Amino acid sequence: MSKPDNLPEMEYRFLGRSGLQVSAISLGGWLTYGGHVDREGTYACMKAAYDSGVNFFDCAEEYSAGESEKVIGEAIKKYGWQRNDIVVSTKLYWGDAFSKTKVNNRGLSRKHVIEGMNQSLERLQLEYVDLIYAHRPDRHTPMEETVRAFNHLINTGKALYWGTSEWNADEIAQAWRYADKLGLIGPVMEQPRYNMLERVQVEREYAHLYREVGLGLTVFSPLRQGILSGKYKNGIPDGSRFAQSQIEFIAGFWQRTGKAEFQAMADTVAKLEPIAERLGVKQSVLALAWVLANPNVSSAITGASSVEQIYENIEAVRAYKKLTPEILAEIDEILNNKPPTVVQSPIVVDNWVRISNTMAHSATATTNGVAKRRDHETSKVNGNGIEKGSSASNGNAVEDDASYRDFFWTYTEEPHRTRRLAIIKAHPEVTKLCGPEPLTKYVVAGVVGLQVLLAHLLRDTSFWSWKFWAVAYVFGATSNQNLFLAIHEISHNLAFRSPMANRLLAIFANLPIGVPYSASFRPYHLTHHKSLGVDGLDTDLPTAFEAVFLDSILGKAFFCTFQIFFYALRPMTIYRVPFTGIHWLNLTVQLAFDYLVVFLLPGYFSVNSLLYFLLSSFLAGSLHPTAGHFIAEHYVYEKIEPEARQPGNNIPIPETFSYYGPLNLFTYNVGLHNEHHDFPAIPWTRLPALREMAKEFYADLPRHESWVYVLWRFIFDEQVGMRCRVKRKQGGRVVGGGNATTKAKTADWKEDEIEA
Repeated sequence: MSKPDNLPEMEYRFLGRSGLQVSAISLGGWLTYGGHVDREGTYACMKAAYDSGVNFFDCAEEYSAGESEKVIGEAIKKYGWQRNDIVVSTKLYWGDAFSKTKVNNRGLSRKHVIEGMNQSLERLQLEYVDLIYAHRPDRHTPMEETVRAFNHLINTGKALYWGTSEWNADEIAQAWRYADKLGLIGPVMEQPRYNMLERVQVEREYAHLYREVGLGLTVFSPLRQGILSGKYKNGIPDGSRFAQSQIEFIAGFWQRTGKAEFQAMADTVAKLEPIAERLGVKQSVLALAWVLANPNVSSAITGASSVEQIYENIEAVRAYKKLTPEILAEIDEILNNKPPTVVQSPIVVDNWVRISNTMAHSATATTNGVAKRRDHETSKVNGNGIEKGSSASNGNAVEDDASYRDFFWTYTEEPHRTRRLAIIKAHPEVTKLCGPEPLTKYVVAGVVGLQVLLAHLLRDTSFWSWKFWAVAYVFGATSNQNLFLAIHEISHNLAFRSPMANRLLAIFANLPIGVPYSASFRPYHLTHHKSLGVDGLDTDLPTAFEAVFLDSILGKAFFCTFQIFFYALRPMTIYRVPFTGIHWLNLTVQLAFDYLVVFLLPGYFSVNSLLYFLLSSFLAGSLHPTAGHFIAEHYVYEKIEPEARQPGNNIPIPETFSYYGPLNLFTYNVGLHNEHHDFPAIPWTRLPALREMAKEFYADLPRHESWVYVLWRFIFDEQVGMRCRVKRKQGGRVVGGGNATTKAKTADWKEDEIEA
């Protein structure tokens, strides 16, 4: 088949923030070249693509056990293409097809990266590749080693740029942190899966990386292995890709995806057919055009087994310019899977104008929106910094809801789960730190004994005397704060292996506090971990009422003085937990102990003894040095840029802060709060070991140097206040039951989980 006369002129886009330009449509060898497409067919497809303006060809050491690299290299040599006219990429991770063992032939160790690169170049018959990708993250190799290895390839002229494939945003950001720290080159591009059916990672998770590091995207699977072509609307045709279950990848697909799910996807795709007909294109072209309409996409990697498919795919370069904001909105309504819209003003860096992750698509843009050359592109930027023709400039951008303008509202996932997974990948041995700490029960017994002794010694001391209050403030408040945090520690089952033994120890630790709370604290606190920042679930968050009436110097001083009452009463105003046997036991034991102190042991204790316990608890949650941790843990003290306040921008805001000072000696190391939220199963004695083991993850996180200064700033700094908390409208769950997106007056708890 000869090249059609009316084929659109190829468009070239900058690869992220780099100066390299790649064709908007590129050609890849996954599942095709070196596999079920023979050599002559591969040569024909590559020539048709090259003659149509495609300059970017992608492969990997793993594709067809290296045969993809071989046949692509053969085609380049066969047609005598100038090396400086094409962009060739390959990927490293799975090199075990070329050896008798997987050892050192799989992953991103320096050894495999360098040796794998040499072998790939030999198969490609090239001296260098333009782009080299880390095909997957490697949980067993330190990130520093991987970053240094890929920089070695660049420094030795074997690759010009390096990037990642199928990495999450945190892993890419971590690679950049090491690169910046070491004065090396960070990953310029990412190769993720992106299509109409798989959107979240590209449109949401990576959002801040487009702005922060100028990440370029060379996306694969734009047709979702052909599903988006529409050919499966009436079932799976014989001979089609998904009918070939003998292929390992297809067999794996069917293991992950049931027939019903597949049919649901096919039914959704069928609803797009009228739009394609209206635009005068095939459904496959519409799907490719939709990918190209995302200005963060540098190139869409396509697969083709025939020359006809090559020409058909290139039609998307013309078709995507027909996708007006109205058509895109119509597609989104059919797909019903659009992540929150992200709109940011452009950031000007040197001679770049970058529309930072503007997912409001332009109907007229012709180049990559991540990095637009100010002097070389024809697109215009209006006075508001939004490209003319974009839906943002047409007034269709999503405006922030008024309710999002008080707290720091966000759509981003809480950071601790992601960091925990990254740390486990980097340091698998970290799991050995988990488990109960036998020392806890002895510390609890000692502090309870100290408080009982002091209550005995103060039995005849006037409540209003300076001595009574001084002892209560210095010793009593410090001790009861210690017991508060002992109960916090025990709530994670970190004193005994037996859940019931932990519940009983918490009830014992509760005794000098004076009021029963250990049983109720646990489910509320575990929900705080599972639903960090989720409005209506995380009871650690100030309510809107508190934010309105206490956001002044006097209001904040009042809050700090009486914060113990806010933390005690606030949860019950948000939702209630049912009374279980543990609650009744906690209540009974505490009332019996209080009655014993006041009435049954005259000469040993008196009503002043109970008042000492209660005053100690009040002061522990008031203007006391150790009480600073309540505010220090999650109130945002960092300066937040205006664009970060727009929840749709998905710019992560620091929401957990650690403290490494001496007061941790009295508070079960609760100051190591990032560490605690990352690994709630690691007890207080081993949190410093976690910090040391994963120091590359914690060294750059914001922290507090003084809990006393935290209280001072909270009260007197007008930039810090009740509204300085990160909140989410959705996500998380109530521990024990159900979907956490619905607020409940009475939580759907499971009694066995509360008592577990």
